[in-house]
Amino acid sequence: MKTIYLLSGPINDEFDKEIKKYLKKDLKGLKSITFIASTPDKPSKTDSYVYGNIDNIKGLLYALKDVSNFTKVTVLDNRIRDGKDIILNSEVIYIMGGDPITQNKYLKDNGYDKILKNYNGIILGTSAGAMNIATKAYYSKDEDYDKSFFFDGIDLVNITVDPHFDINNKEQVKEAKKNSKINKIYGLPNPSAIRICKNISYIGKCYIFNNGELEEIN
Repeated sequence: MKTIYLLSGPINDEFDKEIKKYLKKDLKGLKSITFIASTPDKPSKTDSYVYGNIDNIKGLLYALKDVSNFTKVTVLDNRIRDGKDIILNSEVIYIMGGDPITQNKYLKDNGYDKILKNYNGIILGTSAGAMNIATKAYYSKDEDYDKSFFFDGIDLVNITVDPHFDINNKEQVKEAKKNSKINKIYGLPNPSAIRICKNISYIGKCYIFNNGELEEIN
């Protein structure tokens, strides 16, 4: 049965301890993981975020070291012509953070969106990856885009997240309230996560914006 995690982190090369508890249970004994890039034309950048580099980035494998000992690791980007079988044969899929728009195009252009719909393993989506998993993805305005907007995700879950959410960021809260009149938005702080299997589990504090109203979930 497919299990999906929507995440903002890891933060500083670590997952929150409560998230680790859930991951340890779901990923116990699993050995193969495939990382799907957000910038598929920049392999050195992607590799540094997966494996770490000399600039003190320890990497995603380091963040997952206390969760599962993966012995088969694949990085899916433009170096691989067709990764459909790689996805289907991997026990864990990690859709990476970074550039959500570029990643969205990469997933759809290669047909990985359709493959992921038929995939029944564990999917971890971080930041951009968590955004793209949704039916309707949401980009909260920042230094790259001066306007918040929705765009079509890959339609694995009907949960639209605003990752790295900060309830003390008045502008981010204002944007979420305004845009939730179009589509419900889940504010996902860095230490928090949403787990979807048969039911939805909230790990840590999350915020739901719906029709301009705010609800806090602990």
